[in-house]
Amino acid sequence: MVEAAIILPVLIVLAIGLAEIGFAAIDRLTMANAARQGARVGAAAGDTPNADQSILRSVEQAACALKYGSLVSVEIYEADPNGDPSDPAAKLNLYTPSGGLNCTNSATTNLTCANGCPWTPSSRSTVVTNLDEVGVRVTYTHEWITGIPPWTGSVTWTDRTVMRLEPETGIGS
Repeated sequence: MVEAAIILPVLIVLAIGLAEIGFAAIDRLTMANAARQGARVGAAAGDTPNADQSILRSVEQAACALKYGSLVSVEIYEADPNGDPSDPAAKLNLYTPSGGLNCTNSATTNLTCANGCPWTPSSRSTVVTNLDEVGVRVTYTHEWITGIPPWTGSVTWTDRTVMRLEPETGIGS
């Protein structure tokens, strides 16, 4: 009885910790997928006028699978060789949710521009000799489920993916 009384609380804390880490991993993988899907769509959309909207719809639809968190923002930017924004003032578009996510209609998005969105799709280079790289960074919060210390409140994380824009014409064209 004494041994069980000593070991049982430790086992319960370990089980709760594993569950919390598992729930956090689910949200982390969901948002990594959202960033990757957004960058993939952005690379294919290139400099088309609706490129950002296509990226946002893709990210928003993937973010609808978040179980224990919420999307805070989506950044679409021209990436430097390190994957960071090359010029945050002129080549970074910041989008935030206006209300809840639109999880029912994949043709529209509830993400709106929060910084004037200076990096227009028409200014993106899809010329084979000078291809831009598009970065998609998602910021989201994860709410801890149990509320048992140290898993109380929420934590904010980011995930990003960078891909090269697709060329206008094939290399052999």
